[in-house]
Amino acid sequence: MIGEAASRGRAGDPKAMLEFFKSADFSLAAFKGQRLTLRDWNLQLRQPVLLADGRTIVSVSPQEGFLHQVSELDTLGFDRPETKCRLQ
Repeated sequence: MIGEAASRGRAGDPKAMLEFFKSADFSLAAFKGQRLTLRDWNLQLRQPVLLADGRTIVSVSPQEGFLHQVSELDTLGFDRPETKCRLQ
């Protein structure tokens, strides 16, 4: 993430990288078909969850059909209105 922010944000300054992390321009190509991003309000990484039965992957969440106004990955866990957690 730091390397991505430094190269794409064109800055090595920690404050500039933090701002880039929180921007809509930041994403990581870390999972097939789904770019990972950070929630701007707590910097939590949005990523798919692999559901397995011990020998094989059964499904990948978020499940198809669950919509969210910001990111389909925000259908997992608490969202901005549901938590008091804030980035200081």
